[in-house]
Amino acid sequence: MTDEGRFYHAGSRVVTDKVEPEIVFGSLDCFFGPAAGVFVKTVTTSDRLEWFQSPAAGVDNAVLKAIGKASKQYTTNHTQAESMAEWALWAALDFLREGPLHRAQQEAAEWKRVQAREIAGSRWLVVGYGSIGEAVGKRVTALGGHVTGLRRSPGPAPGAQEILPIGVLPDLLPEADIVLLSVPHTSETEGMADADFFSKMRPDALFMNLGRGALVNEDALVAALDKGHPAYAALDVTGVEPLPAESPLWHHPKIMITPHDSSQTNGTILRADGTFVDNLHRYLNGEPLRNLVDRKAFED
Repeated sequence: MTDEGRFYHAGSRVVTDKVEPEIVFGSLDCFFGPAAGVFVKTVTTSDRLEWFQSPAAGVDNAVLKAIGKASKQYTTNHTQAESMAEWALWAALDFLREGPLHRAQQEAAEWKRVQAREIAGSRWLVVGYGSIGEAVGKRVTALGGHVTGLRRSPGPAPGAQEILPIGVLPDLLPEADIVLLSVPHTSETEGMADADFFSKMRPDALFMNLGRGALVNEDALVAALDKGHPAYAALDVTGVEPLPAESPLWHHPKIMITPHDSSQTNGTILRADGTFVDNLHRYLNGEPLRNLVDRKAFED
């Protein structure tokens, strides 16, 4: 499919209404390019769709759920973990090394040394220790930080000094220098970061969200930052996306915003291509596909 929404087969153009794919690799370009609407309509109306390879790790999106219902097999992509982990390190280092203060001093042409902190010795609480959490944990541990991961399933995991059940979250918030959310959006996690959550955080702590915007009560976050608990917030996701221009999150001095692009790197694209090629070999050889999603995930 071209950027104009035209389909070609063996060099010849195919009428859109007659395109019924069996296998679809939904790269990011398909969803964010100019022909996204044509792509989604073609995929969801195909009677022959056997397998869809998603570019995303989750399925909590109306478009992805519609595609999931239309396909017999739906596989996710977890190649974003590395780039998202680097986003977390970047945001944490900027906070610990007093990036906002240094930029303010540069703007004011003020030469004044600042006492900063290191990742070494810092205590990280990673809420949701899946592929993203593990990627973060490995990097933080390598730099001398202490990582506690929270998830439903017990047992050791790479990059974490300890893995605990998510029920102990309230008890651990006061101990953490950095709190990272990387859980999916469910009825249980929606609004989990509320006023009570933030009140338990340290006044010198950083809050980061790499999960979904719906995990955070944004009014409570702004109020908490104004009160000084926590000290700062780094958000790659927000409740409404794109974030409206009038949102107070844009201009709050204690909030860093990125437009849900923590996963958008050259490495993510290459790894996603590799995931599809590997699964394609499996599909053609009649082998089980990696990252296959249970059909129940697409039920209403």
